[in-house]
Amino acid sequence: EKRWATEGPRLSSSLSPRKYIVSCKQAEMPLSVPWDPSNQVYLSYNNVSSLKMLVAKDDWVLSSESNQVRLYTLEEDKFLSFHMEMLVHVDTAQAFLLLSDLRRRPEWDKHCRSVELVQQVDEDDAIYHVISPALGGDPKPQDFIILASRRKPCDIGEPYVIALRSVTLPTHRETPEYRRGETVCSGFCFWREGDQLTKVSYYNQATPGVLKYVTTNVTGLSSEFYTTFKACEQFLLDNRNDLAPSLQTL
Repeated sequence: EKRWATEGPRLSSSLSPRKYIVSCKQAEMPLSVPWDPSNQVYLSYNNVSSLKMLVAKDDWVLSSESNQVRLYTLEEDKFLSFHMEMLVHVDTAQAFLLLSDLRRRPEWDKHCRSVELVQQVDEDDAIYHVISPALGGDPKPQDFIILASRRKPCDIGEPYVIALRSVTLPTHRETPEYRRGETVCSGFCFWREGDQLTKVSYYNQATPGVLKYVTTNVTGLSSEFYTTFKACEQFLLDNRNDLAPSLQTL
């Protein structure tokens, strides 16, 4: 319905904010895994496979749609996962390259204040220190230590993948300056829909650190996620010619 584009997202009547309250016990469970260079192949593989398993679940529910941006939700054990989806007129490999460098994320995502490359593990895996603004009434900004694993498709029809998850590093322990946040499974998938046309999807398993964003935006019409995703689209369009020489290798 075209009127969705002017009225804002339409929400699924099945959504209920009370279902997504995380108990204190759950919130205290560590979500990060220790980074071990001797086991980096397994950790990177597990990072990617966890995202692919989330993507493959068949009980996603369309919760809202506005200006060709769709928000899907998934309820499991009183946790909420979500994914956003849009079509962008950009080459698929180009979109993959642009978003795989997390250092550029502050250019479009206001929830990322700064991103520092901590360790380039190999060509397709890197560890970043991400600093986000303070949440709600919390005076401290959040920070994250993120393992980013990117993978090209193995077969026709498979997506490009950028998987993100929290890890712990002895060189970057939690400090009094920041409140350490964690993400257990999130990332992007890119499907080629045609020449210069890509379906871009972002996935996130809601954890205590992002729950305030999720519950506010799924149950409210003024969605931060929608605004951020449209900013991501504009970033891809503005930079679609930046990496043209690199595309020959993808």
